[in-house]
Amino acid sequence: MEKISLDILKKEMDDFLIKQVMSGRSLLDRFSLIDEGSRKSPPYVDPRYAPFYYYLGKCLSPKNMVEIGFDLGLLSASFLTSCRTVDSFFGFKEDNKLSFFSNRLGIKNIKKVYKGNRDFFYGQVFDNNLEKKIRSEKWDLVLINEEKEYDKQLQYMEMMWPNISENGIMVVEYIKSHRPSKEAFKSFVEGKELKSITFDTRYGTGIAQNGI
Repeated sequence: MEKISLDILKKEMDDFLIKQVMSGRSLLDRFSLIDEGSRKSPPYVDPRYAPFYYYLGKCLSPKNMVEIGFDLGLLSASFLTSCRTVDSFFGFKEDNKLSFFSNRLGIKNIKKVYKGNRDFFYGQVFDNNLEKKIRSEKWDLVLINEEKEYDKQLQYMEMMWPNISENGIMVVEYIKSHRPSKEAFKSFVEGKELKSITFDTRYGTGIAQNGI
């Protein structure tokens, strides 16, 4: 991916967040949700949640991207709404027998805004098929959108990092609202001596870059 300074990215994104040129409602109204009542929820209208990814899509130019924790696909779909450089998208979600909605909802949301190569995998981390998919490319953009225990959060980061392209970006959600995510992101960045930036989004978002 074309190199971008994290300092410049921080400034550009903070400017977008201050101006709030995109509302959560206007962005998410085009997508499918579990039920219509979800459209009245605070995250749905929050200008610092899904719109953050719309702004990010204007600042980055990845050729491919992967989302770990792919559910309804709202964050990736928001990114793909504004970004026009992505040639392939991969969504991964660990199997959850307690899931109360169809996986097809997330796939449908991606298809609404993205016509490129799409692939999805629902299973376990220790699966040879998943490993093959992850290792098939060097990923320019990795989004970790999960709220798991510390070890699992760190596992996701360690799993993806060797497969991130030079100058590739890793985005981690929930680093403010979810303590294990916050601590895992901090440990990961410090352990690899990476430069990182954080944003005061609804749940807190951290970004680290490869090759800095």
